[in-house]
Amino acid sequence: IFMARVSFSQYSTYSSCPRSYKLRYIDRLGQSSANIYTIFGTAIHETIQHFLSVMYGVSKKQAMEIDTDSLLLEWMRKEYIKENDKLTEGTICTQLELEEFYGDGRRILEWFKNKLEKFYTKSGFELVGIEIPLNAKIKEGVSFIGFVDVVMRDLSDNSIIIIDLKTSTMGWNKYQKADKYKNAQIVIYKKYYSELFNIPLDKIKVEYQIMRRKLYEDAPFPIPRISRHVPANGKPTVNRVYGEFMNFVNEVFDDEGKFRDLPYPKVPGDRKKNCKFCEFLSRGLCDGKA
Repeated sequence: IFMARVSFSQYSTYSSCPRSYKLRYIDRLGQSSANIYTIFGTAIHETIQHFLSVMYGVSKKQAMEIDTDSLLLEWMRKEYIKENDKLTEGTICTQLELEEFYGDGRRILEWFKNKLEKFYTKSGFELVGIEIPLNAKIKEGVSFIGFVDVVMRDLSDNSIIIIDLKTSTMGWNKYQKADKYKNAQIVIYKKYYSELFNIPLDKIKVEYQIMRRKLYEDAPFPIPRISRHVPANGKPTVNRVYGEFMNFVNEVFDDEGKFRDLPYPKVPGDRKKNCKFCEFLSRGLCDGKA
């Protein structure tokens, strides 16, 4: 039986521009949505996740001895080659960009290891898993797929902490922290984690850990390289976010899990921000006109 698979990024693409959604997921015209940001994001995720596996699985001492710089470099190289091979022309990013992002990554990792106790401690906490898959049937012919970056258990009250790692140039400002789609991802993960592992919603905490590549030069106070953001995630929020997500699923998929024949309008967004990194505009498959 064919099952349509829906991820959070599909929901977020559709919410910002239905045409881009259609070209990527229905017409399957996407070549590679990778760029220096996604290459760097994957590489630093992998590096930190490996560090945590060793810290909780072996010892903190051994984790601290990992050469995180060369691990990061190795992952960036691997991702670059993988994504570059998908392209028919051009290149994913420049040598200069790779060097700049690698330097930023090394500074984030150094800060992370120096301030480790702020985010991860072994006393009273255990690692449940890394990249835990959430695979849930949503409706006939449609299943949800997502991966949780890090899941911890707080042994003091046996609660679960779902952690999503995010990379960002300057961190999230107040508008990004209030962005309902940014916040929705971890709330939806909480909902499915609760269902799949049979854990009550009020026993699950969530947090984003936002890693910033750049710091303001003249900041009057020290800026952390990594900061926490905990969006509203109580039952009413979970129900509202899940309701909005299901509206998208029901709008796009019929009762057999097939794509509905919709107009899928083009939405360039405020100051054409949705077109900025859109490969369909640069490849001439969309004119970016509303």
